[in-house]
Amino acid sequence: MDFSAGEDMRPQKLPKRIARRIVEHIISHDLGPGTRLPVEAELGETLGVGKNTLREAMRLLESWGVITIRQGRNGGPVVRSPQPRDVREALTVQLLFSSASLQGVYEARCCIEPHSAMMAAGRLPDTGIQELRSSVARMRDFVDDTPVFLAENRRFHELIAAATGNVVMQAFIDTLKAVFDGSSAGVNYSRGVRLAVADAHERITDAVASRDTARAAREMEIHLREAGDYWGKQGRIRLGYVTWEG
Repeated sequence: MDFSAGEDMRPQKLPKRIARRIVEHIISHDLGPGTRLPVEAELGETLGVGKNTLREAMRLLESWGVITIRQGRNGGPVVRSPQPRDVREALTVQLLFSSASLQGVYEARCCIEPHSAMMAAGRLPDTGIQELRSSVARMRDFVDDTPVFLAENRRFHELIAAATGNVVMQAFIDTLKAVFDGSSAGVNYSRGVRLAVADAHERITDAVASRDTARAAREMEIHLREAGDYWGKQGRIRLGYVTWEG
């Protein structure tokens, strides 16, 4: 495999530069998820680096979500496709060190998610709309099953984020939703509140399905405001700070 590059590599940054060269190689050669990279000895020889440098580069690539290191006889580095949610841990760490409040996370969601619903209304294909309707139906079917209901609640917002077609927005929305969605701060949802959430999701879906961008944004804004009011009544936003998820 050709990992050649024209830049000079300074020793103190060698592992990172090696990792970047491998990323560039994967992208330029369109290596899809599941593609095996050469074994350590071959990679090291091709790149002209020692075992320790290469292993540090591999650790960087794994932390970036670029590869998975499989163990065993047929193990080694395997290409994976980084997902927007891969930035979640890094952002959470930054928010933890900044003593970020849940109020701040909530405000960020209020800024971004209505716009994402607006974009979804203009871009989501009919098959995607069916996924949204399926999500709403599943929330109603499992309204008394807390884990399933909360998972479907998150999935709905992920579907809206993905529908924007903008991976930058998707990364931020998925991360902010994971960092704080109410349940992560200990908010308890009554059955009536859960049904109200499903109703709100249905109104958003109807707006997206009708391609009414302004209405989609407005319904998402109302949904988040209602959620924020409920979280605020329980004191979870005002007093809370970002913590590790799960």
